[in-house]
Amino acid sequence: MLANYYENGLVTTTEQEKRLIAVQAALEIAKASVSANTADSNNSKALWDLKHVAQEVNALADSIQAALE
Repeated sequence: MLANYYENGLVTTTEQEKRLIAVQAALEIAKASVSANTADSNNSKALWDLKHVAQEVNALADSIQAALE
């Protein structure tokens, strides 16, 4: 998911590109969370998961971006 992030310092990466990498990683985590099979695997679970992921994806991307820097 983060293989070769920031091009290992070989290429200048813009702040926008760095943010895109962090958001992509956050969305992959969100996708895995929403699709996780639990005892409550119905439509309401998916709607609840999506609502809460949408509220937190920015904070998760911030955390990922901070960890990469």
